[in-house]
Amino acid sequence: MKIQNIQSIFLQLQSAPFAQTYLSQCYHNLGYSDSDRKSFENTYRLIYYLEHGQTYYEQGKQSPLAIQPVLLFYGMGQLLKALLITRRPDYPETTSILAHGVTTRKRKKQQYSFLQDEVKIQHKGLFSYLANHLFHVEQFTTEKYSMNDLLSRIPELNSIYKLSFHKQNHAYLEQIDPHVWQLPDLILDDYNWTFSYFSQSIKKLQLNVQNTVQKDNNIHLSLEKPLDNPNHPYFYYDSYEDRYTLSNHRKHLEPFPEILTHYLLLYNLSMICRYETEWWGDQIHSFSSEDLVYIKAFLKLTQQKIPHLIGHALLDQYKN
Repeated sequence: MKIQNIQSIFLQLQSAPFAQTYLSQCYHNLGYSDSDRKSFENTYRLIYYLEHGQTYYEQGKQSPLAIQPVLLFYGMGQLLKALLITRRPDYPETTSILAHGVTTRKRKKQQYSFLQDEVKIQHKGLFSYLANHLFHVEQFTTEKYSMNDLLSRIPELNSIYKLSFHKQNHAYLEQIDPHVWQLPDLILDDYNWTFSYFSQSIKKLQLNVQNTVQKDNNIHLSLEKPLDNPNHPYFYYDSYEDRYTLSNHRKHLEPFPEILTHYLLLYNLSMICRYETEWWGDQIHSFSSEDLVYIKAFLKLTQQKIPHLIGHALLDQYKN
């Protein structure tokens, strides 16, 4: 990801003339006949969403850990709303999508584990609306996701999982040429699949995979177009390694862009901050569990990565 390009789109969108031109182009690309009128109406909404979102992130980076998840969650929400109105000029169409669209389970006071905690996706609300209109994800394989499941999807946390559980959560892709990538065929053992079944399954997932070949302990994937989307629904981008990955857990083979993963994690952490103050305080001020290791690593990552992922999506929306 070219970070300078990501930063430039945020800077340019602080200008009302550019923001209006940008929105008009976005709406024209989507086929709206009244793109000029809609872009005029939404120009300052876009500017303020981005400004507020960036302010939350700036304050979140400087804030104590005790309140950081709340600020980062609110910041992410503002940036996502900015991205939404580039594709849905009439957002919010109904009041039902103003709710978060996620619920948390009631806490167990004894033996509570953050990694085993769960969030539940609701059919209505912002989360499902985002998934559908930003990423074309209309349904999920399950309605409940554990924190461990979500954290293990994020490639930058591989090193922590490797130390704690002695396992690698992702296979790293290597580029052979613009349309061909390879990954270790050890992933077949992780999936407990034959190469033939892997090949069939990958092609069914609509990953734009034209062909697969097993060669020299690797699997070669021939893609219809270059892999250059850090918001890919299956291939998560590792910003620390500057490489794309595929999860070693076959249950993760569902369309689930990383932005959605961060949203669910930050939602739960922000709820814990606000409503589980005693447990949260104990975690921050004691060394009695591994939970805080994962939480700190995630918070450090998300405050950098989410603005970059959303910035990349803003750039893509303008180009497409």
